[in-house]
Amino acid sequence: MKSDFKLIIDTYGADRFKFNQPIKDYTALKLEDLAAVFFIAFNSRELIKIISMCRELGLAYFLFGTGSKMMIPAGFDGLVIKNRTKNIQTISLKGKVTKLGIGVEEALIEVDSGVSVKKFIEYLQSQNLSQAGFLGISGSIGGSLFISNFLQNCVKSIKVLDSDSEIEEISVLNLSAKKHIILSAVFKVKAKN
Repeated sequence: MKSDFKLIIDTYGADRFKFNQPIKDYTALKLEDLAAVFFIAFNSRELIKIISMCRELGLAYFLFGTGSKMMIPAGFDGLVIKNRTKNIQTISLKGKVTKLGIGVEEALIEVDSGVSVKKFIEYLQSQNLSQAGFLGISGSIGGSLFISNFLQNCVKSIKVLDSDSEIEEISVLNLSAKKHIILSAVFKVKAKN
């Protein structure tokens, strides 16, 4: 066990960590890298807590989602965190009630940053919402939001952990890879035609 990480490991329990862990089974790119210390965050609360602890203790960490657009720096011996947050929820619907029934025109969907775009597309399909534009985007919502113009144009708001470990809601115009870790995003999605 790395002694630098003892407090964090004791907080979560040693069974939640892997040491000198090959990460190829956790990344879309099947990278051959080894993580000196490896942790999977399954919900936003865990993700916020472990990143905040690393920051408070001055410990290096590397965060990734699906691992489709990443490369761990050579010689990195900090904590490697896999973001496997998975919540997707419809938070509002807009539509019309007619003699024929209720017709949904668009929905606001909140998606955790660790959700793969593929899983989000499956959710949209199950809710009879348009997947147009989402098809062909790989990776997680969190990582892809930094680089996909389509996702940026569909997002209504983004919940982030800022560089001071404070949670805030921002617009895509204020999003900065140097200042923010995306926790979730709210997308405006049209109904399927």
